[in-house]
Amino acid sequence: MGEGSLSQDEIDALLQGAEDNPFDLGGGGGSSSDSSAEGLSPIDRDLISDMIGSAFQMAGNVLGTILAKNSRFSNPSSESRTSSEIAGELGSNTVCLYTQVSGAFNGTVSLILAQENAAKIAGIMMGGHSAGEIDNAQLQTLKDCMSPMLGTVTAQLGMKLGGNLAGSPPEIVLVNSPGDLKLPEGQSLVKTQFSLNIDGVGSFKASYIISKDNAQAILDISKGGGMGGMNIPGGMNVPMQGGMPMGGGYGGGQPQVGIKGVNFPSLATAGPASGNTNLNLLMDVQMALTVELGRTKMYIKDILGLGEGSIIELDKLAGEPVDLLVNGKLIAKGEVVVIDENFGVRVTDIVSPQERIKSDKG
Repeated sequence: MGEGSLSQDEIDALLQGAEDNPFDLGGGGGSSSDSSAEGLSPIDRDLISDMIGSAFQMAGNVLGTILAKNSRFSNPSSESRTSSEIAGELGSNTVCLYTQVSGAFNGTVSLILAQENAAKIAGIMMGGHSAGEIDNAQLQTLKDCMSPMLGTVTAQLGMKLGGNLAGSPPEIVLVNSPGDLKLPEGQSLVKTQFSLNIDGVGSFKASYIISKDNAQAILDISKGGGMGGMNIPGGMNVPMQGGMPMGGGYGGGQPQVGIKGVNFPSLATAGPASGNTNLNLLMDVQMALTVELGRTKMYIKDILGLGEGSIIELDKLAGEPVDLLVNGKLIAKGEVVVIDENFGVRVTDIVSPQERIKSDKG
């Protein structure tokens, strides 16, 4: 052999080493190490990123509907991590939403984002108010907001894995120390990190955590070509592509499959699609309703001079209806009433879409 060339024995040894465990996610192959550096090959990372990223694309649409702002998850990047490494990276000043899934795979899955960013999302739902520190009310609002989104991720992954995947109602926990994190079972985990972009709010990171076994289930499906094959009588297996048998039949002298055309209903006679099904998914989501007595503008020097007993003149006349706003959007007007010992508002006028547009421009 020439200089720089490999002998046949060396080539055979390399091939044998590559075949020992080509899909290993770390911690296997006789090694006791759980090092994340060798956990996923570049191909494995791409396959998991594509599968989970596709599910989160649909989830971004759901989140955007709830927030009434264009929202999207982008740039998914998957990597193997030990539970201790994730605890070190995400075990403080974060919020963890977690759910138990069963079906195509089983166990805990977690979604983690920084407390500061969680407060921004909750703030949108609560009328635009946000703060660096998140309180219990914001935490509950965030849970209500993100639950339909996580349900969409679970459903989409189930479809892509070729079976049903059901999830329990998500729980949420404020993470101030690594012990507060709720992570999937086992020491070997897979983290997929996204950029979450919300119009008018900004872009920040979110991490989706699954176990090594569940990551392997995703790889098995991806590398097997989706649903794999279609079993037919006689013990044969026909390769599938796009849900249809490849090659047009069994081949090799076997009987051919009868193929019939599909009769689709005429578009002209089809009834209008109903949006109630999608809307019903959001019926149990809480939104912040604000009653606004009035507004005014003041110079900073005047604001700094405010004290006990100061009087601020608003832009509304006495007896004029108050405004009812949802997520900062004017939806109705009403008059203040007293119910027992509490204030209330009697709705006197529902704002038309045209008036809402004018108020937004104003």
